[in-house]
Amino acid sequence: MLPLYIRPLLLLALAGLATACAPTYQLGLKPAQSTNLFVEGREQAQASADSVEVRLSFICYEANRVVFEAEYRNPTRRALVVDPAAFQYEASRRPAPAYDFKGRRPKPLPGTEVTAAVAAASQAVPLPPLPPKPVAAFDPEPEITMLRANADKEAAKAARIDWFGIALSAASLATDVASIGKRETQAQYQSRASIRDAAVAYNVVSTANKVEHAIAADVLQQRAAQLQEYALRKVTLEPGQQVRGYLYFPRYDAADALVVRAPVGSRVVPLEFAQVRRRTQ
Repeated sequence: MLPLYIRPLLLLALAGLATACAPTYQLGLKPAQSTNLFVEGREQAQASADSVEVRLSFICYEANRVVFEAEYRNPTRRALVVDPAAFQYEASRRPAPAYDFKGRRPKPLPGTEVTAAVAAASQAVPLPPLPPKPVAAFDPEPEITMLRANADKEAAKAARIDWFGIALSAASLATDVASIGKRETQAQYQSRASIRDAAVAYNVVSTANKVEHAIAADVLQQRAAQLQEYALRKVTLEPGQQVRGYLYFPRYDAADALVVRAPVGSRVVPLEFAQVRRRTQ
C-alpha cells in the first residue's frame, strides 16, 4: 500500500499524463454554405435585403474576441445607415455524442474535423455554456475613446518629472562634492555611500516605471489607431457606395455554429458560419 503522502502526487501525475495525451485542435470559421465569393483569400458569406448586399468573412481570433470583416454594397437610390452596434450573433452547438458506457474517450484521427462535444469528450473536459440569447457586437466608438484616454494617462505618467529622484540625486552629488579633499570617518563614508546607492536604486526603478508607462501608452495608441482604421464604424452609405470594416464579437470556442444578424435598414439578414476544429495531434 502506498503511503498517504504519495497518493496525491500519484493522482496529480496521472492527471498530468492524461492531459498531455489529450488531442489538440485548430479552430476556424467558414461560411456554413460555400458561396465561391472570396476577398483576399477568405470566403465570404452573402445575404441581401431590399437590393442591398451584405458580405461577411472571418478574419481571426483574438484572445477574447472573434473578428469578422463586413462589406456593404448599396446599389439603391436611397441612403443606408450602417451601424456596427446593431449587429448581433447567436452561438449554437450540435448534440453531444451518445454516452459510451465503457468510459472510452473518442479518438479522432489527425486532420479530422469534429464538433465541440466530440472535442471536449476527447480531452475529458466539460463543455462551457453558450449565451442563451443573441450577443451584440462591440461598438468601437466608446472603446476608441477609452483607449485614447488611457493612452494619454500613461503618456503623462511617462513624461512626469520625478522631483524626488532629482532631489535624491542632488543630495548624493552634494555629499560627494562636500567630501572632496576631506578625511572621512568610516561612518561618514558609509552614510555617503548609502545616499548614493539609494539615489541610484531609486532612479533605476523610476526610469523602469517611466519606460513601462511609455510602452503601455504606445500599445494603447496603436490599438486605438488600429480600431480607427479597420473597424466598421457607423456611417451613412449613399447610393452607389460600399463600405468594409471589421466587426468584433465575444469569442465562444465551444460553439459549432454562429449566425451573424446584419442590419439592413429596418430589416435583419442572417449570415451563417460553421466553427470547425481540426485535430492537429
